[in-house]
Amino acid sequence: MNILLTGSAGFIGGYLSKALMNEGHTVTGIDICHDEQQSSLCNFFISDIRDKSILRRAMKGVDLIIHLAAKLEDFGISREEFFAINEGGTKNILDVASESGVKRFIFYSSVAVYGPGGADESAKPLPIDDYGRTKLASEEAVKAWVDEDDSRMALVIRPTVVFGAHNYANVYRLMDAVIKRKFIWIGDGSNIKSLAYVENLVAMNLFLLNRMKPGFEVFNYSDEPYMTTRQIVEKIAKYAHVPNPRLEISLFIAKLGGVAMDLASNLAGVDLPMRSIRIRKFCAQTYYESNKVRQYGFKQPVLLDEGLEKTVLWYLQIREKNDTTINVTNKLSRKSPCEQNEAIPP
Repeated sequence: MNILLTGSAGFIGGYLSKALMNEGHTVTGIDICHDEQQSSLCNFFISDIRDKSILRRAMKGVDLIIHLAAKLEDFGISREEFFAINEGGTKNILDVASESGVKRFIFYSSVAVYGPGGADESAKPLPIDDYGRTKLASEEAVKAWVDEDDSRMALVIRPTVVFGAHNYANVYRLMDAVIKRKFIWIGDGSNIKSLAYVENLVAMNLFLLNRMKPGFEVFNYSDEPYMTTRQIVEKIAKYAHVPNPRLEISLFIAKLGGVAMDLASNLAGVDLPMRSIRIRKFCAQTYYESNKVRQYGFKQPVLLDEGLEKTVLWYLQIREKNDTTINVTNKLSRKSPCEQNEAIPP
């Protein structure tokens, strides 16, 4: 199958493009930046998804579109930019798909469409931030596209926090704090945190790709078994051979510190690590069920424990190579879209 993959230079895109080619598919990539892995793609276009002329060139002869590209940062992005890229870019891709006669579409959304807490696919979406709202608006655009033609088929994949080697976002920051013994407990850590190891998410995508049918379907994805924040932190410490964190502060003090960090971030224009939104996310319950895809017969190939261990080992390896947190922080502060292709739950 000839597949167009948007966001192909991102974290998930890198894993997915390789897996698709290993399955014998021809992959064309499109992203606003480039990295070494893109040389293995049959075609690659450096472009913004708002450029329809490039989309038309990239979509020639395509059978399926997998749409990953999106803005997702929680700092320094305006509401207008979120909607212009996430919703507007998705509509551009759908418009060109209609022109090109493409009938198959897979859209990577996020559990952020549900809002805080947890949900399965039957829950009504209630996003609380611009990222979640743009993902929901994009889903609605995909559904409208499917409704225009009975032969069209679309899948929406809503992953929770995605982690693995080569990702420098949420789970990386947590590992970095635990392993460098800078982690401080806020609360008792009993809140469930749904996670998705990247290799499992990609396997789920391949599983569903081979079962597409006319119409519109939505699938959550999170790994099992579900773990609490305390269990995740303790496993990171175990695999890194460091002591379990003991230092604690009250939620009230943490919130005050978060407000101070927010002010400093806004004044300096710098994305500081411990802002209010991240404190809220850390303490929140994020229990997103993905029973639907398992009822279809999917079995995650990598145990969550194993995924955490592999990611910790990767972290330790890059530290040995002096790929330090300072360099990573600088990358994130520049908001490289290739570094941050990760679904962020509320």
